[in-house]
Amino acid sequence: MRRVVPLILALMMGCAMVALRVGGAKPLDLLELRAFDYRLQQRGPETPSSDVVLVTVDDASLHELGRWPWSRSRVADLLARIDAGGPRVIGIDLVQAEPTASCDITALQGVLGDACQSEVARALSGPQGDDARLAAAVRDSGRIVLGYFFDFDRQEESPYRSESAYSLVQRLPGAVDGYLPLGRSVTQNLPNVAEAAAGLAYFNFRPDEDGLYRHAQLGVRFHDRIALPLSLAMLQRAFPDRKPSIRIGPFGVESVRFGTEAIPVDQHGQVLIRYRGPGKTFPPISAAAVLDGRVPAETFHDKLVVLGVTAIGVGDVRAAPLDRVYPGAEIHATVLDNILHGDFLQRPSWLGPDILSILALALGLGFALQFTRGLGSVLITVAVLIGYAVGSQWWFTHTGNVLGIAYQALTIILVYVGISVQHYVAVDREKRRTRRTLELYLSPSLAAYISEHPETLALGGEKSDRTVLFSDVKGFTTISERLAPEQLVELLNTYLGEMTDVVFAHDGMLDKYIGDGVMAVWGAPVPQADHATRACRAALEMMERLDKLNDTIAERGWPKLSIRIGLNSGPMVFGNMGSPGHLSLTVMGDNVNLGARLEGVNKQYGTAILASEATVVAAGDAILTRELDVVRVKGKDDTSRIYEVLGPADRAGDWAVVRDHFLAGLAAYRARRFTEAIAAFERVLDERSNDHPSALYIRRARALIETPPAADWEAVVTFDEK
Repeated sequence: MRRVVPLILALMMGCAMVALRVGGAKPLDLLELRAFDYRLQQRGPETPSSDVVLVTVDDASLHELGRWPWSRSRVADLLARIDAGGPRVIGIDLVQAEPTASCDITALQGVLGDACQSEVARALSGPQGDDARLAAAVRDSGRIVLGYFFDFDRQEESPYRSESAYSLVQRLPGAVDGYLPLGRSVTQNLPNVAEAAAGLAYFNFRPDEDGLYRHAQLGVRFHDRIALPLSLAMLQRAFPDRKPSIRIGPFGVESVRFGTEAIPVDQHGQVLIRYRGPGKTFPPISAAAVLDGRVPAETFHDKLVVLGVTAIGVGDVRAAPLDRVYPGAEIHATVLDNILHGDFLQRPSWLGPDILSILALALGLGFALQFTRGLGSVLITVAVLIGYAVGSQWWFTHTGNVLGIAYQALTIILVYVGISVQHYVAVDREKRRTRRTLELYLSPSLAAYISEHPETLALGGEKSDRTVLFSDVKGFTTISERLAPEQLVELLNTYLGEMTDVVFAHDGMLDKYIGDGVMAVWGAPVPQADHATRACRAALEMMERLDKLNDTIAERGWPKLSIRIGLNSGPMVFGNMGSPGHLSLTVMGDNVNLGARLEGVNKQYGTAILASEATVVAAGDAILTRELDVVRVKGKDDTSRIYEVLGPADRAGDWAVVRDHFLAGLAAYRARRFTEAIAAFERVLDERSNDHPSALYIRRARALIETPPAADWEAVVTFDEK
């Protein structure tokens, strides 16, 4: 189940991002637009088609021929020069809407004679006037498409005089009319010029939300018809056998075609412009050079010519992805080039590739992040992000298909963050559960450490110096016979709870309960330099705690408890022992066994706490002890020097005097001066009448006086019982 959770989480985030992508989020959509610009920049410039020629009224033209607007006669001459080269079609990216101003005859009366006034008037109003000359040039060419522009913001639609005047290609379906933009009014060319044209078309471009021009609108609603843009109208005139058509369905524009060529558009009939490069990627030809005859006529032969104004201050310039000052006429040239050669950028309107890529990235990353944590998950996430960016850019460069990146990048980031949080929560939950479990064995501080360092609990063992404590209740069998089962359980739980609290208070680890016994370890799982001292202090406090517990037990009428404790220090193996399916966190080794044996040896000396020499040496001066004997316990051939733990060194009391007498007696006993030994031990009894080890040595000494020991006698006691 743990493996499935990240995948489910990733899928949920992927679905949420798909819903966001379908519904749209303006900040992300703007990022997507900027990402598209970056894709174009990274793709680099492309070579434009030689079939499209751009003629511009540029700064050089104005410098040579005077400021714009030029006279209609000069424009007519320019069109005639271009037409003489035999182009397929000429598209005019400017509008001649206002008639040329006529002279006021009254104002000329003081200048011209009466005979001249009639001639001037005839020249200004007759067929040879500037407007008439422009209309004649357009008519004579027979291949000029004039541009006009729509106003989309006026509230009232303007009437139109005839269908042919606006290149209206088809009627709108009656039930669907809300997807194409509505042209409410038109700024058209002079009537006589417009009627002379081979075609009329709008040259409007509509910017994206950030003000940049990335799309070309391939259809505009005007009354109950669809109007064509300059690019399609030019192509219609250049290739009469290839008719443009727009199909609108219930969900928007379904297709735009030029003959059999499908043009990829969105639901609003916009095509994504495949810019070839920054401004002047289509080499502009200066209008002044054309008029001056410096441009060979064959330059225009069989070409699609776009004429526009690019001069600074008067020209039509737009902000484009690759150039913030991009000529509007060159945008028309680019769209012509794209359609003519079927060379499109495609961002499917149905969003299928984007949806699939979002889901694929979410699930793929979710699967990968199941197995990693920390730096590894960061590296995988970064690799996926970079891989998608590079891969989608390669796909864009080689196929023209535009995959989104903003939503996909956000998906990657959210999946990483979500799964990281899930991992953190899961790990934190696991730590809490581990900590709760460990608190059954360890003090809270040790449990917290192990929960933060779970590697400590790896399967296997680690050998190090530690101290083990074994305790057991004296006569527990007899006690259990005197109590009802439920009373016995309550008594045992109360006792074990008190003893465990003492172990934890001294940062020990509860290894296990052995019936009524307690096994605890110091120096595991966390190393402790003072493990022996901690264990000795815990043993002493267990005795003190038991005295207080016995007062409570007596009030309930239960028998008092008495315990024995054995301590040993030395190298022990600690770790998770067992199999992966069943583990036991414990210590093992010969030194563990000695600690268990010393607990049982207490009953031979009438003592409560016995410790090995290793424990006493490790505890140092912090604990007051007295040496009791040299023994050989059951199961061991080596002898062990054993000590009774008397108390903390700072609370020695009269134990110092008692210990000195006892040690003097022990030295005499081992030197075979048994009478002297008896005297020393009797002095101990004078100070502490219930000192069982002294009474034991007196009995031993008297027995050896009666039966002297052999010459090889040594003061070593061998125990055959545990």
